[in-house]
Amino acid sequence: MPKTKYKKRKDGRYQTSVVVDGVKKYIIAKTAEELDNKITEINYKKLKGMSQSFSDITFKQYADKWFDINISIKEVATQNSVKNRLKHINKYIGNVKLRNLKRYQIQEIQSNMLKDGYTDITNRTITECKRILEDAVNNDIIDKNVANGIKAVKFPKAERKPLTQYEDSKVVKCAKNHKYGLFILLLRYCGIRPEEAVALTIADVDLENNLLNINKAVSLAQNQPQIKATKNLKNRKIPIPDFLTDSLKKEVDYRVENKIQYLFTKETDKYSMLTKQALKTHLNSFLNDVNKNINEEDKKIKFSYYQLRHSYCTMLYYAGVKIKKAQELMGHSSADMVYDIYTHLDEERENATELINNYITSKILTTFWPLFFGNIVQNRQIGIKI
Repeated sequence: MPKTKYKKRKDGRYQTSVVVDGVKKYIIAKTAEELDNKITEINYKKLKGMSQSFSDITFKQYADKWFDINISIKEVATQNSVKNRLKHINKYIGNVKLRNLKRYQIQEIQSNMLKDGYTDITNRTITECKRILEDAVNNDIIDKNVANGIKAVKFPKAERKPLTQYEDSKVVKCAKNHKYGLFILLLRYCGIRPEEAVALTIADVDLENNLLNINKAVSLAQNQPQIKATKNLKNRKIPIPDFLTDSLKKEVDYRVENKIQYLFTKETDKYSMLTKQALKTHLNSFLNDVNKNINEEDKKIKFSYYQLRHSYCTMLYYAGVKIKKAQELMGHSSADMVYDIYTHLDEERENATELINNYITSKILTTFWPLFFGNIVQNRQIGIKI
C-alpha cells in the first residue's frame, strides 16, 4: 500500500493541519483522497476571502444548529424535552468554545445537577451532551468527544403501586355515578394510556366483538391535543370487560345520535377532544368524590392515570395472562417493563420457606425418608452397625 503524506489515526481516518485565519485547524477524512479534496476546498475559499475558522464556535452555537437540523422536525413533546436538557447544559458550558471544552466541565454538570436534587434527567442531560459532541466530532469541528466515558448514575426505580382491592372497590363504586367514571374505568380495566383514551372515536369501539381498537394517540406537550401515532407505532385490540359494555353502548349511542366523533370530549365543547388541563380537572374531580365518604382515620385514595394502567398490568398477571400477551395488550415495544412487574409479583407471591417445607413434606419425607428409615431398622435387626 503506497504511503501518504498524511498521518493515519488509530480510528483509521487521515489527518493533517492547516492554518486558517491565523489559527491551526485539524482536517480529518476517511481517505487520503478525501483529505486532499478538503484541503483544496479550504485553500480555494481562502483565496476568495471566505473564513473556515470554527475556533470561536461555542457549545450553545453548535447545539442550536444541531437542534435545528436533528430535533426541530420531531414531535413537540420531544422538542420540549431536548430544550429542557439543553437549558441545563448551557447553564454550565453554553459559552465555552467547543475546542476548549474539558471532560471535568461535563462532570461538573452531572455533579451539580445531582446536588440540586435532579435524578433521571441528569443521565438524560449527559447523554444529550454526548450526542451533540459526537456530532461535532463527525463534522470535524473537534477531534474527540470529551464526554465519552462519563458513566450514568444509578437510581433506585420509583415503585408505582397498583390500586389495592379496597381502592379498586371504591373507584368502581364512585365511577358508576360519576360523569368522568367511564374514562377512569377504561384506563383501569383496559390499560390504555390517557393519550390513547383522548384519541378514541366511537368508530374505535367495537361492541359487537367487545374490543377497543387502539390505533392513535394524542400529544399533550401543549394544552391542545395533537393526533399522533401510538407510542410503539403499532395498533392493538383490547378486550372490553363485560361490566363496561352497557355504559359504553349508552355513551356511543348518545354520540352517534348527536354526531359527536370522539368518545370523550370537553364539557364546554362536545365536539372537541379533551385538553391537558381537562384531564387534570377530571382526575381531581373524581378523586374528590371518591374520598367524600372515607372516614378521617382511613387513608385518602390518591392515584395517577398511569397508576391505573399499572393496576391493569397487575390484573393481567393474576388473571394468568402470559408476559408476551400482556406486552401486546399494554402496547409496549418490548416485554421488559411487563417482565419487571411480573417478576416483582412472582417474588411477592412466593413464600420460599413454605415452598421448601411443602416440597420436603410431599416429596422427600413421603418417599425417600421411609425407605431410608426402613433400611436402618432392617440393618439393626441383622446386627449391622450404623
